[in-house]
Amino acid sequence: QISFFLPFFSTSSVPARAMPAVPNAGGTPLLEAALEEGHGHGDNGDYHASAPAFEEIHPSAPPEVLSPSEFQQLLTSLPQGSSDLPTEQTLRQFRTATAGKVVWTEQMREIATSAAGGGLLMREAYERQLILDPESLTTTDGPWAECIPSAPPDTGAAQAAQALTSQLMVIRFDGKVANISVVASQTWLDIGHQAASRFGDLVFDASSHVLLGVGQAPNRGLKVGQTVKLTAVINRPELNGKIGRITKVNGAEVDVALPRGLERLHQDNVMPHNVSVVSRSESFPLDFTAVADTSTVLRVLWLERSPASQTSPKSRASTTGPLRAIGWQYVGMSARKHNLVSLGEFRNFLWNLHLEDSNFAVVSKRFAPTGNYIDYEEVLFLLGRSHLRCKEVPIDALIYEAVVSILGRRTTAHIDRDLGAEDRGLGKRNACKEHCASYFTSFILEVVIWSTILFILFMFFIDECFLDIALEPMMFIPAALAYVVYIVHLACCVRLTRAFANQTEGIESVMLLMDKPRHENPRYNWHVQCYHYRTERRTRRNKDGKTETYTEQVKVITHSASASGTIPSEDLTSEFLPNTMATQTQIETKLDLDFSSSNYLIEYNRWKNFHRRDVYQDSSHAENLPSRVGSCLAVWSQRNMPCWLNAGCYWLANLFAMSFLYRLLAQSRVGKQEYVYAKRCFNIVRGRL
Repeated sequence: QISFFLPFFSTSSVPARAMPAVPNAGGTPLLEAALEEGHGHGDNGDYHASAPAFEEIHPSAPPEVLSPSEFQQLLTSLPQGSSDLPTEQTLRQFRTATAGKVVWTEQMREIATSAAGGGLLMREAYERQLILDPESLTTTDGPWAECIPSAPPDTGAAQAAQALTSQLMVIRFDGKVANISVVASQTWLDIGHQAASRFGDLVFDASSHVLLGVGQAPNRGLKVGQTVKLTAVINRPELNGKIGRITKVNGAEVDVALPRGLERLHQDNVMPHNVSVVSRSESFPLDFTAVADTSTVLRVLWLERSPASQTSPKSRASTTGPLRAIGWQYVGMSARKHNLVSLGEFRNFLWNLHLEDSNFAVVSKRFAPTGNYIDYEEVLFLLGRSHLRCKEVPIDALIYEAVVSILGRRTTAHIDRDLGAEDRGLGKRNACKEHCASYFTSFILEVVIWSTILFILFMFFIDECFLDIALEPMMFIPAALAYVVYIVHLACCVRLTRAFANQTEGIESVMLLMDKPRHENPRYNWHVQCYHYRTERRTRRNKDGKTETYTEQVKVITHSASASGTIPSEDLTSEFLPNTMATQTQIETKLDLDFSSSNYLIEYNRWKNFHRRDVYQDSSHAENLPSRVGSCLAVWSQRNMPCWLNAGCYWLANLFAMSFLYRLLAQSRVGKQEYVYAKRCFNIVRGRL
């Protein structure tokens, strides 16, 4: 099911009266939620205060100009500093002081430069139409500022002059926003050209671009007694995914009974418990020839009809597989319900977080490292592990928590790593600790190879210049033997060799690769070899050319046998949880078989004794899962993956006896994970021995 959610937005000059009987669990706006958590963002645009409420103040008409003494009193009462966000007390003081007043642009500029969070206070004054001379605003005051050239208004008509033209926000496909003025006679095509002129770096082309209106979502019809799930609660993320029952509906707020008590939340934080996809607004195409009617349009999306190849993401959403819930939510964020989401559509989805351009740029770099479209593999990389850990939490709540983690550089209730930090691998020191024996072996062999080669080259140079020393082929034997051992060591003993052979891209592909052996029974292979030693007399020539006789012990194999089969088993393996601390991870797998309820070892010994046919016997047994890979290089994301991290460059370095350095660099960049398959084995049935 798809539930449409509309972010609630209010331009009231002061907050409405709160209801202190029930704690407010969500619904706080960007400013106050960020104050509570330090980095968080609210879930709707209305301002609610958890502190004791005060009466709503209605401005008189005509408004009065804020006198110099009142302005100085306001300026001195506001806390000074360079913080981006004002405190809750600062907001309350500013709204109370400006109720029924208008201010000059220069006054707001002084507040913006001296008071903590003054920039957002200036923006609020503009959006509340409190600025007496809005034509004095410039883009240096903020990207939201719209310069409207007009004659200086009188104090009684200041707000009316600003309201002569309606304001409309346009979100372009690359995530940039512009606030434009709309007059009654303009068409939607004119709106597109006006937005292009405001952006200044791209022409609006009706043949390749479309405009979509963002309107209010259909009424969800929340009722008392309905079972709901909480989502997108930013200031208290531990509530996300909790299921409760509505006890009261009070306008845009609802009271939800949870096991821990009663919580009051905004309707945006509540969804029917059986809904898996959240779309917070409804979009519809706009006719270019029609007159622009902004009464039903909250925002306008300027999108491409088809993305350019250089900006298109490498991967698109999939609604199948182990992470299909993320795929469905990815499609739900698209205004046209495509499996492709632009940065503009993503910003529209996050609109009730009120992200500034700088903050959204940081977020977009994580979700869309290149181009103007969200890369689905990046979404899986950021959210896949958290979804597997907390499957009860809605995906849209994880997206909101990911934004908080990226901007706040911290973990959240359901995201166990700092998504704002750099994706790092093991590091050189940990790589040496982990692969010390392998590195040491390769290093010694490479030293023998290169020292022998350098010695031969040096002797060749001496022979040509000074001495008459013959270069014998025997001089190459140490290097040749060391090189053979070196190649065998790399092919058979180095786990990175197998990891490159099993390189897999994408979280879902890796999960399928890791999950397949869980549904298989182990296979066994037995082998025995019976033999004895026989003394034989042989002759040979010594260094003097004389013939001599010697004896030698010769191994004589008289019998060998092999057997194989399947061991019935029950899988006890935990679900694979990807380690996404680095964008690439080397995964090592192991097999743990429990034979306490099986006759496997008894049958093996019985079979081995049956085939004892000589003095000596060598025996071996091996168990494995048919599709298990011993080592795998999981490429969660192509971001930050160097061009030399591939099997071709790996073997090129091996052939030139540079494996030690290459493996140190490669394995210091990637992460490490171990995954163990656990099976409880039962009795095997064997026929003839």
